[in-house]
Amino acid sequence: MRGNILGIFFSILSGVLIFLIVVAYGRSDRSAPEFRFSATDIIYDSQTTDNDLKAGVNAYDSKDGDLTGRIVVEKVVLNREKETAVVYYAVADYSGNVTKQSRVFPADIADIDNFGDSSETMEDPVFPFVAQPEGEEVTGTQEPVLGEQQTGTDTANNENGTGNQEP
Repeated sequence: MRGNILGIFFSILSGVLIFLIVVAYGRSDRSAPEFRFSATDIIYDSQTTDNDLKAGVNAYDSKDGDLTGRIVVEKVVLNREKETAVVYYAVADYSGNVTKQSRVFPADIADIDNFGDSSETMEDPVFPFVAQPEGEEVTGTQEPVLGEQQTGTDTANNENGTGNQEP
């Protein structure tokens, strides 16, 4: 008798929980935001920033409203033959719905070749996943091995003059 009552209770509880989940799912925001583009006369070159590329781009969501401040530039792909740059945008609303769009701009390939693309970073050949700071060049010189003294180091500052640091 007691087992039957617990079985009925848990069956009713399961039914109530299923009903609440269905209601919550039905009320959730599942609509993705939308982009709105307005005409701009931007030419992509070495000085173009992400903020320049976001000019004239707005994002709206039916529930969250204006999401323009949440727009990010994912990547820029250059087409050297057509002298264009394809810019990929993304925006997410507060419920996690994501929309991605692309836009094509004319590109000044000669300027990019002469001054470099502002979005490119040079990689260190020893540690390829660490970006090289701007202005530094990667050279073919080998780093000193642990324990070797580097040329040009000042040993006069050490008390014992050995060039080794004490712990």
